[in-house]
Amino acid sequence: MIARIGSLVGAVPFVLRFLFDPAIGADYGVGTLAKLRLIVRFKRNIAELETLSSIREHMELARAIFAVPRAVPGDVVECGCYLGGSSANISLVCKLAGRKLVIYDSFEGLPEPSEQDRKHVYVHYDASDDYYQGRFAASLDQVKANIARYGAVEVCEFVKGFFDATLPGSGRNVVLAFLDVDLVDSLKPCLLGIWNNLPESCRVYVHEAASLSLVSLFFDERWWREQLGGAAPGFVGSGSGLPLTAMVGSELGYAQKGSQLVHDGPA
Repeated sequence: MIARIGSLVGAVPFVLRFLFDPAIGADYGVGTLAKLRLIVRFKRNIAELETLSSIREHMELARAIFAVPRAVPGDVVECGCYLGGSSANISLVCKLAGRKLVIYDSFEGLPEPSEQDRKHVYVHYDASDDYYQGRFAASLDQVKANIARYGAVEVCEFVKGFFDATLPGSGRNVVLAFLDVDLVDSLKPCLLGIWNNLPESCRVYVHEAASLSLVSLFFDERWWREQLGGAAPGFVGSGSGLPLTAMVGSELGYAQKGSQLVHDGPA
């Protein structure tokens, strides 16, 4: 109980900034009242629909979507949606921003993990998790129904299939991606299909920030140069997630396009 109260109190500055910073949403004509309504919807949706990411993480994604200049064309992409809880909340943001939300998922749960992906250790939180084929499965019809009830399904496009079949070569303009894909072998095809279509200063968010084995890919210079033709971008929130409250981290972190220029050098 004490930890929960502390977490709520620690989140107050983050919430207040989201609500009252006039720059957040200004380019889209989204003011304080609209942002307050958005938070209320987020809170209700998370209470009624099982969601593996938090309201503060959804607010950070909303802030990042609103930070993309309106004149920059492109869609918001979510890879891995489970029951559609995060999708519903992100769709509400996309509706306010006039953007499409493209949801990629197998709708069959996780593929069979490789040996390196079966167990993730979260060192900062002294915890671990086990992954197996079929975990986080939900049908396409179930997800669509949940988003129709809790979000804005009219701005959504659904792409069914495993990521290695649906992401590489998609050629889609993307202004922000939210990857909740759990496995390193699932993260790779997502990056192959998204990164080179992402404008400068735009972000790929990942909901496995506490897993060093997964976020280490963002520091793998050889993989980035061989597969994407550039330097590794690094990852903000490695090992503990973004500090979305004053007391604890989160599961959310990001890589930003253009950040790799800071340490780019000879191969």
